[in-house]
Amino acid sequence: MRLFKKNGSKLGVLLAGTILTVSVLGGCGTAKSVADENDKTNENTVNTVEDNKTDITENTGTTPEAKKELTPLSVSYPAGNIRVTINILALQKGYFEAEGIKVNPVAIGGNNALTAINEENGELDILTAGFVADVQAIGSGYDLAFIAGTAVEGGAVITKKGNAEKYRGTDLILNLDAVTSAKLGFSRNEAAWIITRQYLLDNGISEDVIASVENEETGNISYYEDQTATAQAVQKGAVDLGFLPMEYALLYADAYDLEIVTAAGDLSPNYVCCREVTSKKRLSDKFDSFVAYETARIKAFEYYKKGETDPAVKADVVKTVSEYSGKEADYVETYLYGGVTKFAVDPNTSGIRNYVKAANNSGVFTGNAVDFGSYDIKQNVNTTAYKQALDGLIEKNPDNAFYKDLLTLYTESNA
Repeated sequence: MRLFKKNGSKLGVLLAGTILTVSVLGGCGTAKSVADENDKTNENTVNTVEDNKTDITENTGTTPEAKKELTPLSVSYPAGNIRVTINILALQKGYFEAEGIKVNPVAIGGNNALTAINEENGELDILTAGFVADVQAIGSGYDLAFIAGTAVEGGAVITKKGNAEKYRGTDLILNLDAVTSAKLGFSRNEAAWIITRQYLLDNGISEDVIASVENEETGNISYYEDQTATAQAVQKGAVDLGFLPMEYALLYADAYDLEIVTAAGDLSPNYVCCREVTSKKRLSDKFDSFVAYETARIKAFEYYKKGETDPAVKADVVKTVSEYSGKEADYVETYLYGGVTKFAVDPNTSGIRNYVKAANNSGVFTGNAVDFGSYDIKQNVNTTAYKQALDGLIEKNPDNAFYKDLLTLYTESNA
């Protein structure tokens, strides 16, 4: 687990300075939409493209082409949220402009955002953060479509320092008996537990056993108000295992003598976190704009990934995101390149299906008009704009290995 300990102390200090807003960053770790925390506007989210833009030729090696006039898109940029880094780069580095698409950053969030998208004349075209709230809106009759990705994974299983090995398996990642007999703690609908719960099911633990563990009167689970309370409960020994968004697991590692048993992503690689969602009508009416938008995002994603091996690009990415979001550069660098989160633009239909199944099994969607146990969420996934954008880039850049790899991923994850 060296990846998670490498920057532990430094990250704890950096994250501690943003503890009041860290729930914004952990939005993909719970069923609550990230955007719920960002209804108020923030001047950082309405910076002009010129504020921090590098000549597009420096990033792509190409000259901006003349594009036909496209309908502008209003896109959510939650205040201070750097999980939408790819969108920040696409805006600030000029990728949207190069594709001829004007993107208007909007700070509307939560249920207001979903309503705005669903209404014919609403003020938002694309919501970039959250996932479960979108599915719940579909369950309430909203005609939404998932079109691409924002981030994947992002959860962790934690325990008190020195105890991790007893919960790790030999043939499996987890010791199933140890986990099911342990005292567990987390906030309701925590994604790390949803993923762990499904991992137990997939590896032979029966629903009856899990139901007995989850029984609120006689079971082994304690529910906590927030992530801080969960971490403190593990520290005090009130529970043996806690389930947190990764940034919280790292934030509290030193302060509460915790260690990570496993990343939830190891239990379910690339499980969906934040997805991009729009209405089916908007996608149809503004399809060419959506293609240009996704083209720009793929280019921005490529630039971000270059930062993993190119120090100059990494420094520029960190500077750009830091200045736009208002977050300290050291914190941004650790968050973007230190193993806290994973960005992904692929729509990931199979990942959406798998997470909806896991969330439904855990009772997240109880009370919806739609039975997500039998409902195929694929009918609310539309990959056409993303695929056309990727095909167009490959046609213009046939030797680009990065785009070819994205095509392979698309083929594997969107059958």
